[in-house]
Amino acid sequence: MNKLHLLRTHLVGAVPTLARDPDRLLTFVEEGSVEFRRGRDLSHEYRYAAQLVLTNFADELDTVMIPLLQWLAEYQPDVDPGEAVSFEAEILNNRSVDLALRVRLTERVIAKVDCEAGTIRVDRALPRFELDACPISQHWQLLTRDTNTDDGYSLAAEWGEASNDGG
Repeated sequence: MNKLHLLRTHLVGAVPTLARDPDRLLTFVEEGSVEFRRGRDLSHEYRYAAQLVLTNFADELDTVMIPLLQWLAEYQPDVDPGEAVSFEAEILNNRSVDLALRVRLTERVIAKVDCEAGTIRVDRALPRFELDACPISQHWQLLTRDTNTDDGYSLAAEWGEASNDGG
């Protein structure tokens, strides 16, 4: 479940509430399965629904959803867009919720058997797919605006590495 660890690290770095208190992000695996084919090698794929629970979440939903969708575009681009993410929320009060996100993930494991040596070599295939839209940018700011006002955009979240080119 290496992808789930990567996703958790990404969200903790991208969502200000989680950066301040990472213990507010709980992670679980539901409905896990292993797909493999018979044969000499033992390569297989883990398929599971990851559940991420943000406790006492009082920010805008987009402060977590945008970084999540960005991560999925890089690490799970083949996921069915209609089934990629689902969510539920338990309203705690007028300002906060317990937010449960459900994300479908797959992880490929290459396991090559060498009968003569008596070894099995395992490699985890965690490919990262470059985003075509902005392949260079590694630093992001999420700017939001209330559609009911004429106010400008305000910074809601910021993540990634700062640019080294001075700009």
